[in-house]
Amino acid sequence: MQQVECRQIRHSYDGVRDAVTELNLTIRRGEVLALIGPNGAGKSTTLRILATLQRPDAGNVAWDGKDAWEDRFEIRRRIGFLGDGTALYPTMTAAGYLRFFAECYGQDDATARKRVDELLSMFDLSSKASAFIGEMSKGMRQRLAIARAMIHDPELLLLDEPADGLDPLARRQLRDILRSVAERGVGIVVSSHILRELDGFVDTVALIQKGKLEVHGNVEEVIAKYEVGRRLHEVHITRGLQRAIEILRQHEGLVERVEPLHKGEPLPDPATADRGLLKVRIHGTEERAAHLLKQLVLADVEVIALAKVRSDLEDVYQSMGRDEVS
Repeated sequence: MQQVECRQIRHSYDGVRDAVTELNLTIRRGEVLALIGPNGAGKSTTLRILATLQRPDAGNVAWDGKDAWEDRFEIRRRIGFLGDGTALYPTMTAAGYLRFFAECYGQDDATARKRVDELLSMFDLSSKASAFIGEMSKGMRQRLAIARAMIHDPELLLLDEPADGLDPLARRQLRDILRSVAERGVGIVVSSHILRELDGFVDTVALIQKGKLEVHGNVEEVIAKYEVGRRLHEVHITRGLQRAIEILRQHEGLVERVEPLHKGEPLPDPATADRGLLKVRIHGTEERAAHLLKQLVLADVEVIALAKVRSDLEDVYQSMGRDEVS
């Protein structure tokens, strides 16, 4: 596979409202594409159509220029698909579950054992190889389900909300795993409505709203197009509030508002208060924010935290006037 394309896809489940309409999308070899949008936007439908599990009412999916539906039974062997609510068998062991699917894909015993061991290690599940799935935590079951989607070394990996149920450490590990898989030439589509999970991880973004593709392109180009140049930060100050505001303004920081440092405290008056929480837009990269933090500390301002409030993709979404995604 070099690239997979959705060409003018339209599909409706009830004949009245389109789940997706006029959808044009391209996934290239070795690329991680984020399919984003609120729940009900059409992300899962798009993944099912890409997986050749759903035939669209109009348009088609093409693999390297050829209609995928015509060769769907052969093409499905080249796809790894993690859908919404993937079934796991509680009375099977983790290793047994993966071996079962390896056999379904025609792997011989030696190949299956090797691949199962690789995936259990990759997803930090080796110690759970003999554990029954029904006794595993939600996060472990989710990692096992993703491993199952990769058992046959697919050329295209389609993942619907793969981080669901994973703790922060497991989410970072998943990002690293998928990045390494993409570097081996696998095309990956990750559907998510939690945009901060995708920052710094994906190559391309496709934003779907009410079944329509509103944004599609390289992440950096999309961020530049929507002029996400000033990123919203929170600055927690315990002493030197007025001095902090002056310094931020001197360095082109746009102070949007001043809030109490803790809930229940009165709203601080910037002219007289010595502590508070600043919502400020800082121009440029995280290095710029680090420089500003240094300037505040050098000016003897007590800063207990400076953190970006939203991810870059969230800022893109906000700039479009949307507020339905996390």
